[in-house]
Amino acid sequence: MPHLFYGELAGEYVLLDERETHHLKVVRHKVGDVVKITDGKGNLYICKLVEIGKNRSTALIEQSNLIERPQENPITLYVACENWDRLRWLVEKSVEIGVDEIVVYKSKRSRSFVEKKEKIELVVREAAKQCERFLFPRLSVYGHIDFEKLKGKVVILHKEGEQASLEDFLAPVTIVVGPEGDFEKQELEKLSQKGKLLSLGKKILRFETAAILSLCLAGFTNGRI
Repeated sequence: MPHLFYGELAGEYVLLDERETHHLKVVRHKVGDVVKITDGKGNLYICKLVEIGKNRSTALIEQSNLIERPQENPITLYVACENWDRLRWLVEKSVEIGVDEIVVYKSKRSRSFVEKKEKIELVVREAAKQCERFLFPRLSVYGHIDFEKLKGKVVILHKEGEQASLEDFLAPVTIVVGPEGDFEKQELEKLSQKGKLLSLGKKILRFETAAILSLCLAGFTNGRI
């Protein structure tokens, strides 16, 4: 059973949507096959396929196991929305590295914005399936920076911040990444009141590079990778 599928629990069955049904057909599964399915809430279901339809499929649960539980000390990524291809890549890699929550927001200098949360959710789902994460990261999409939700330990990546150390990324931690054009002055002032400005070095990094580097530091520091 090399492939992991996603489905929604319905009693003793798991229902697979059109996207997952297409995946079943691509890898040539048939009724009677045993497959691995997750609900994205930490559970792994070993199931037997009882129906493969045109737009949905059904599987009977034969075994259920809780594999992952929420982290007591989460790692959260706040990232400004930018070019979709680069944002999609960042979300995908963040899931693989082990981020617990992703918040995509629109900064005043963001050059684009993905209004449909479902579009990003699909990226999260596919990345989680690929790396066999059974507890999917939480996802939020805001049309602005919600400063009130920035609580606890917050680090803001900025070229004018002090040099970051591994201790800065000890969880629980929220990492804030701005847009390519930097934060506006008012945004930066409000963020400075919520957390600590940190620099990742002398080079000016693209937003997705800075985010991935900081998540790797957090993952390493907290024993996630």
